[in-house]
Amino acid sequence: MSTKTDFYIGRDRDTTAWIGSLEWNCEPRNLLRFPPGRFALTATDESTYRTAVTDLLVAWETERIGTAYPYRSGWPWPWPTSHVSDWIITFDPGDNGVYATIGGGVRWERINPQHPREPDTDGIGPTDFEHWLRVPAAPPSVPLPTMPTDRHR
Repeated sequence: MSTKTDFYIGRDRDTTAWIGSLEWNCEPRNLLRFPPGRFALTATDESTYRTAVTDLLVAWETERIGTAYPYRSGWPWPWPTSHVSDWIITFDPGDNGVYATIGGGVRWERINPQHPREPDTDGIGPTDFEHWLRVPAAPPSVPLPTMPTDRHR
C-alpha cells in the first residue's frame, strides 16, 4: 500500500525538525516487524532514534521495501506539511519518547518501548473530516512545521 510516513524530532511547531520520510508499507505495525524500524520506534534517547531512523531509511531501499527520502534529499511530497501524510512519527527529547499520529491527527500517542504497537487511529484522527479536507494543518490538528517551498522536489 502506498503509505507515507514522516519522521521528526520534537512535537512543538517552532522547534520540530523533519529528518526523513518513507513511502510504501510504512505503517507503524510494519515498521515494528523490521529491525531498524523497531529500533526507531522504541528508542529512548535522541541519538538512538536519529541513528535508527537513518538506518531505517537506508535499509528500506536496500531491502526494496519502498522508497526512502532522507533529509539531504529534500522534502519529498507535493504538499507542504505532514498533515496530509498517513503517519507522523517523532521523538520528543523533552521526555525521551517516541510518539505517533496520523495525518490530520489531533493528538500524539506515545509508543511504549517495552510493548510497542501501532497506535489505534480512533481518537487521534481528525475530529471534523470535512474541515480537515479543506485545511489539513488547521487546529485542532497537532502542530507541525510547514516545509519551505525550496525543499520540495
